Amino acid sequence: TVAEGDVLLILEAMKMETEIRAAQAGTVRGIAVKSGDAVSVGDTLMTLA
Repeated sequence: TVAEGDVLLILEAMKMETEIRAAQAGTVRGIAVKSGDAVSVGDTLMTLA
């Protein structure tokens, strides 16, 4: 379970880290990536319900 504002993921790009926070409370239903995976704009990283 996550609360609004909780850090869900940390993305690294060009040696800078960006925290991705929950926009609303919910439950993690799935994680589509693992640490070190390369991702592109529009990729699903995590599913919340």
